[in-house]
Amino acid sequence: MDAPPSADGPALAAAVGAWLVGVDAAVCAVIAPDFPTRLILEFTRAGIDTSRIRPVGRGDSGPGADLDPSPEQLGSLSPRWSVHLCGFAPGRQREIVRAVSQRVACITLDLDLAEVDEPDATDLLALAAQCDVFLPGHREVAQLWPGETPRAVLRLMARAGVRAAVIKLDAGGSLGMRDGEVISMPAFPVAASGRILGGDVYAGAFAAVYAAEKDLRRAMAWATAAASVALESHVLLGQISDFARNRVEARARILDGAMKAHSD
Repeated sequence: MDAPPSADGPALAAAVGAWLVGVDAAVCAVIAPDFPTRLILEFTRAGIDTSRIRPVGRGDSGPGADLDPSPEQLGSLSPRWSVHLCGFAPGRQREIVRAVSQRVACITLDLDLAEVDEPDATDLLALAAQCDVFLPGHREVAQLWPGETPRAVLRLMARAGVRAAVIKLDAGGSLGMRDGEVISMPAFPVAASGRILGGDVYAGAFAAVYAAEKDLRRAMAWATAAASVALESHVLLGQISDFARNRVEARARILDGAMKAHSD
Protein backbone atom coordinates (compact mmCIF):
# COMPACT_ATOMS: atom_id res chain seq x y z
CA MET A 1 0.00 0.00 0.00
CA ASP A 2 1.41 3.37 -0.93
CA ALA A 3 1.27 6.04 1.71
CA PRO A 4 1.45 9.73 2.50
CA PRO A 5 4.21 11.09 4.79
CA SER A 6 3.14 9.38 8.02
CA ALA A 7 3.19 5.60 8.11
CA ASP A 8 0.66 5.54 10.95
CA GLY A 9 -1.90 7.51 8.96
CA PRO A 10 -3.95 6.52 5.88
CA ALA A 11 -1.37 3.95 4.75
CA LEU A 12 -1.67 1.92 7.94
CA ALA A 13 -5.46 2.21 7.92
CA ALA A 14 -5.56 0.92 4.33
CA ALA A 15 -3.20 -1.94 5.22
CA VAL A 16 -5.41 -2.89 8.18
CA GLY A 17 -8.42 -2.84 5.85
CA ALA A 18 -6.68 -5.30 3.52
CA TRP A 19 -5.70 -7.50 6.45
CA LEU A 20 -9.27 -7.56 7.76
CA VAL A 21 -10.51 -9.11 4.52
CA GLY A 22 -7.89 -11.85 4.69
CA VAL A 23 -5.15 -10.44 2.46
CA ASP A 24 -1.46 -9.93 3.25
CA ALA A 25 -0.76 -6.21 3.59
CA ALA A 26 2.26 -3.94 3.34
CA VAL A 27 2.92 -0.26 3.98
CA CYS A 28 5.10 1.70 1.56
CA ALA A 29 5.99 5.11 2.99
CA VAL A 30 8.68 7.68 3.68
CA ILE A 31 9.01 8.75 7.31
CA ALA A 32 10.97 11.42 9.15
CA PRO A 33 13.92 10.39 11.37
CA ASP A 34 11.93 11.08 14.54
CA PHE A 35 9.18 8.58 13.69
CA PRO A 36 8.83 6.25 16.71
CA THR A 37 10.56 2.92 16.05
CA ARG A 38 8.14 1.20 18.43
CA LEU A 39 5.30 1.89 15.98
CA ILE A 40 7.18 0.16 13.17
CA LEU A 41 7.67 -2.84 15.46
CA GLU A 42 3.96 -2.82 16.33
CA PHE A 43 3.05 -2.86 12.64
CA THR A 44 5.41 -5.79 12.03
CA ARG A 45 4.12 -7.77 15.01
CA ALA A 46 0.59 -7.26 13.68
CA GLY A 47 1.58 -9.03 10.47
CA ILE A 48 1.97 -5.98 8.20
CA ASP A 49 5.05 -5.91 5.96
CA THR A 50 7.08 -2.76 6.74
CA SER A 51 10.10 -3.53 4.55
CA ARG A 52 9.12 -0.75 2.13
CA ILE A 53 9.07 2.00 4.76
CA ARG A 54 12.09 4.24 4.17
CA PRO A 55 13.32 6.98 6.54
CA VAL A 56 14.63 10.18 4.99
CA GLY A 57 18.16 11.23 5.83
CA ARG A 58 18.54 13.60 8.76
CA GLY A 59 19.83 16.27 6.43
CA ASP A 60 16.77 15.93 4.21
CA SER A 61 14.04 16.13 6.85
CA GLY A 62 13.58 19.90 7.06
CA PRO A 63 10.76 21.97 5.56
CA GLY A 64 10.12 21.01 1.96
CA ALA A 65 11.57 17.51 2.36
CA ASP A 66 10.25 14.91 -0.07
CA LEU A 67 8.14 12.64 2.15
CA ASP A 68 6.17 10.94 -0.60
CA PRO A 69 6.95 7.29 -1.45
CA SER A 70 8.94 6.76 -4.63
CA PRO A 71 8.38 4.36 -7.53
CA GLU A 72 11.68 2.67 -6.68
CA GLN A 73 10.26 1.48 -3.36
CA LEU A 74 7.80 -0.67 -5.28
CA GLY A 75 10.31 -2.10 -7.74
CA SER A 76 10.17 -5.66 -6.41
CA LEU A 77 6.39 -6.06 -6.14
CA SER A 78 4.96 -9.39 -7.20
CA PRO A 79 2.35 -9.28 -10.00
CA ARG A 80 -0.06 -10.87 -7.51
CA TRP A 81 -0.11 -7.68 -5.41
CA SER A 82 -2.52 -4.79 -5.75
CA VAL A 83 -1.41 -1.21 -5.13
CA HIS A 84 -3.60 1.33 -3.39
CA LEU A 85 -2.37 4.91 -3.63
CA CYS A 86 -3.41 6.98 -0.64
CA GLY A 87 -3.80 10.72 -0.88
CA PHE A 88 -0.46 12.40 -1.53
CA ALA A 89 0.96 14.64 -4.26
CA PRO A 90 -0.79 13.93 -7.59
CA GLY A 91 2.50 14.27 -9.45
CA ARG A 92 4.10 11.49 -7.43
CA GLN A 93 0.95 9.38 -7.70
CA ARG A 94 1.25 9.72 -11.47
CA GLU A 95 4.90 8.55 -11.38
CA ILE A 96 4.01 5.49 -9.32
CA VAL A 97 1.05 4.57 -11.53
CA ARG A 98 3.34 4.76 -14.56
CA ALA A 99 5.94 2.58 -12.83
CA VAL A 100 3.60 -0.19 -11.65
CA SER A 101 1.03 -0.21 -14.44
CA GLN A 102 0.84 -3.61 -16.18
CA ARG A 103 2.98 -5.09 -13.40
CA VAL A 104 0.46 -5.55 -10.58
CA ALA A 105 -2.97 -7.12 -10.23
CA CYS A 106 -4.85 -3.89 -9.60
CA ILE A 107 -4.29 -0.17 -8.97
CA THR A 108 -6.74 1.88 -6.90
CA LEU A 109 -6.47 5.63 -6.36
CA ASP A 110 -7.55 7.84 -3.46
CA LEU A 111 -7.31 11.62 -3.08
CA ASP A 112 -6.42 14.12 -0.38
CA LEU A 113 -6.95 17.68 -1.58
CA ALA A 114 -5.95 19.33 1.71
CA GLU A 115 -2.42 20.04 0.44
CA VAL A 116 -3.45 20.91 -3.14
CA ASP A 117 -3.90 24.65 -3.66
CA GLU A 118 -5.89 24.52 -6.91
CA PRO A 119 -6.90 20.96 -7.77
CA ASP A 120 -7.47 20.35 -11.47
CA ALA A 121 -10.41 17.99 -11.90
CA THR A 122 -9.49 17.24 -15.53
CA ASP A 123 -5.92 16.19 -14.62
CA LEU A 124 -7.16 14.08 -11.71
CA LEU A 125 -9.67 12.30 -13.95
CA ALA A 126 -6.91 11.60 -16.47
CA LEU A 127 -4.87 10.01 -13.68
CA ALA A 128 -7.89 8.06 -12.42
CA ALA A 129 -8.48 6.70 -15.95
CA GLN A 130 -5.06 5.00 -15.76
CA CYS A 131 -6.12 3.07 -12.63
CA ASP A 132 -8.52 0.18 -12.16
CA VAL A 133 -10.74 1.98 -9.64
CA PHE A 134 -11.00 5.59 -8.45
CA LEU A 135 -11.94 5.86 -4.74
CA PRO A 136 -12.54 9.52 -3.81
CA GLY A 137 -14.38 10.54 -0.66
CA HIS A 138 -17.58 12.57 -0.85
CA ARG A 139 -15.79 15.67 0.49
CA GLU A 140 -13.26 15.58 -2.35
CA VAL A 141 -16.07 15.04 -4.84
CA ALA A 142 -17.96 18.06 -3.46
CA GLN A 143 -14.81 20.18 -3.71
CA LEU A 144 -14.01 19.16 -7.28
CA TRP A 145 -17.58 19.22 -8.61
CA PRO A 146 -19.57 21.59 -6.38
CA GLY A 147 -23.33 21.29 -6.69
CA GLU A 148 -23.23 17.96 -8.54
CA THR A 149 -24.86 14.85 -7.08
CA PRO A 150 -22.67 11.74 -6.56
CA ARG A 151 -24.54 9.91 -9.33
CA ALA A 152 -23.96 12.76 -11.75
CA VAL A 153 -20.25 12.78 -10.86
CA LEU A 154 -20.02 9.02 -11.48
CA ARG A 155 -21.50 9.53 -14.95
CA LEU A 156 -19.01 12.34 -15.56
CA MET A 157 -16.17 10.02 -14.54
CA ALA A 158 -17.39 7.32 -16.91
CA ARG A 159 -17.42 9.81 -19.80
CA ALA A 160 -13.83 10.75 -18.90
CA GLY A 161 -12.69 7.15 -19.31
CA VAL A 162 -12.61 6.09 -15.65
CA ARG A 163 -13.14 2.31 -15.71
CA ALA A 164 -14.73 2.03 -12.28
CA ALA A 165 -15.25 4.42 -9.38
CA VAL A 166 -16.56 4.31 -5.84
CA ILE A 167 -17.48 7.44 -3.89
CA LYS A 168 -16.98 6.80 -0.18
CA LEU A 169 -19.82 8.19 1.90
CA ASP A 170 -20.10 8.70 5.66
CA ALA A 171 -19.97 5.75 8.09
CA GLY A 172 -18.80 3.26 5.48
CA GLY A 173 -21.56 3.61 2.91
CA SER A 174 -20.62 4.05 -0.76
CA LEU A 175 -21.87 4.58 -4.29
CA GLY A 176 -20.08 2.72 -7.08
CA MET A 177 -20.09 2.58 -10.86
CA ARG A 178 -18.68 0.17 -13.44
CA ASP A 179 -19.69 -0.36 -17.08
CA GLY A 180 -22.69 1.89 -16.67
CA GLU A 181 -24.05 0.03 -13.65
CA VAL A 182 -24.46 2.03 -10.44
CA ILE A 183 -24.41 0.22 -7.09
CA SER A 184 -25.49 1.86 -3.84
CA MET A 185 -24.06 0.14 -0.76
CA PRO A 186 -25.56 1.22 2.58
CA ALA A 187 -23.41 1.61 5.65
CA PHE A 188 -23.51 -1.24 8.15
CA PRO A 189 -25.24 0.15 11.28
CA VAL A 190 -22.64 0.68 14.01
CA ALA A 191 -21.91 3.00 16.91
CA ALA A 192 -18.76 4.79 15.74
CA SER A 193 -16.06 5.42 18.33
CA GLY A 194 -15.05 8.72 16.74
CA ARG A 195 -11.38 7.76 17.01
CA ILE A 196 -10.94 6.07 13.64
CA LEU A 197 -11.98 7.30 10.21
CA GLY A 198 -13.28 4.46 8.09
CA GLY A 199 -12.51 5.80 4.60
CA ASP A 200 -8.94 4.53 4.40
CA VAL A 201 -9.84 1.16 5.93
CA TYR A 202 -12.61 0.93 3.32
CA ALA A 203 -10.16 1.72 0.51
CA GLY A 204 -7.59 -0.88 1.56
CA ALA A 205 -10.22 -3.58 1.99
CA PHE A 206 -11.83 -2.70 -1.34
CA ALA A 207 -8.50 -2.81 -3.20
CA ALA A 208 -7.68 -6.22 -1.74
CA VAL A 209 -11.02 -7.83 -2.60
CA TYR A 210 -11.49 -6.18 -5.99
CA ALA A 211 -8.06 -7.29 -7.22
CA ALA A 212 -9.04 -10.96 -6.95
CA GLU A 213 -12.25 -11.10 -8.99
CA LYS A 214 -13.00 -7.55 -10.22
CA ASP A 215 -16.46 -7.90 -8.63
CA LEU A 216 -17.53 -4.37 -7.72
CA ARG A 217 -20.51 -5.25 -5.53
CA ARG A 218 -18.62 -7.89 -3.56
CA ALA A 219 -15.64 -5.58 -3.02
CA MET A 220 -17.96 -2.79 -1.82
CA ALA A 221 -19.70 -5.17 0.61
CA TRP A 222 -16.45 -6.43 2.15
CA ALA A 223 -14.99 -2.91 2.31
CA THR A 224 -18.12 -1.64 4.06
CA ALA A 225 -17.91 -4.50 6.56
CA ALA A 226 -14.23 -3.81 7.26
CA ALA A 227 -14.87 -0.09 7.73
CA SER A 228 -17.75 -0.82 10.12
CA VAL A 229 -15.58 -3.01 12.35
CA ALA A 230 -12.80 -0.39 12.41
CA LEU A 231 -15.27 2.40 13.21
CA GLU A 232 -16.27 0.59 16.40
CA SER A 233 -12.68 0.48 17.65
CA HIS A 234 -10.56 2.99 19.57
CA VAL A 235 -7.24 1.42 18.47
CA LEU A 236 -6.65 0.59 14.81
CA LEU A 237 -4.06 -2.13 15.36
CA GLY A 238 -6.36 -3.66 17.95
CA GLN A 239 -8.43 -4.94 15.02
CA ILE A 240 -5.66 -7.28 13.90
CA SER A 241 -7.29 -10.40 15.28
CA ASP A 242 -9.16 -13.48 14.08
CA PHE A 243 -12.20 -12.22 15.98
CA ALA A 244 -12.26 -8.99 13.94
CA ARG A 245 -11.76 -10.89 10.68
CA ASN A 246 -14.68 -13.17 11.51
CA ARG A 247 -16.91 -10.17 12.23
CA VAL A 248 -15.94 -8.61 8.90
CA GLU A 249 -16.75 -11.83 7.04
CA ALA A 250 -20.14 -12.18 8.74
CA ARG A 251 -21.12 -8.59 7.97
CA ALA A 252 -19.85 -8.79 4.39
CA ARG A 253 -21.98 -11.87 3.72
CA ILE A 254 -25.04 -10.09 5.12
CA LEU A 255 -24.45 -7.01 2.95
CA ASP A 256 -23.56 -8.95 -0.20
CA GLY A 257 -26.54 -11.26 0.23
CA ALA A 258 -28.92 -8.35 0.71
CA MET A 259 -27.58 -6.56 -2.36
CA LYS A 260 -27.74 -9.74 -4.46
CA ALA A 261 -31.35 -10.34 -3.44
CA HIS A 262 -32.21 -6.72 -4.25
CA SER A 263 -30.64 -6.93 -7.73
CA ASP A 264 -32.44 -10.19 -8.49
